[in-house]
Amino acid sequence: MAIPMQSAQALIEKIQSLPTDQIAEVEDFVDFLRERIRCRKTATSSKNILDFPVDDLGPWPEGLSLSREDMYGDDGR
Repeated sequence: MAIPMQSAQALIEKIQSLPTDQIAEVEDFVDFLRERIRCRKTATSSKNILDFPVDDLGPWPEGLSLSREDMYGDDGR
C-alpha cells in the first residue's frame, strides 16, 4: 500500500521533530505493525491446513468391543 509522497514527507517531518527516545519508540511500533501483518498473512494462508499429529498404533485387537457394558460392566448405573 503506497501512500502519497506528501503524506509520507509530512510523516517523516513529524518523526524528525520528536526527541531521540521517542523516535526509537516509533521505530519499535512500526516493527510491531509489520510483524503483526506478517503473522496475519501467515495465519490466513495456512488457515485451511489442519496439521494434527498422527500416531499409528497398529491395528485394533481382535474381538475388541467398545460397548459400554463390555468396558464398564452392567451394574445398573
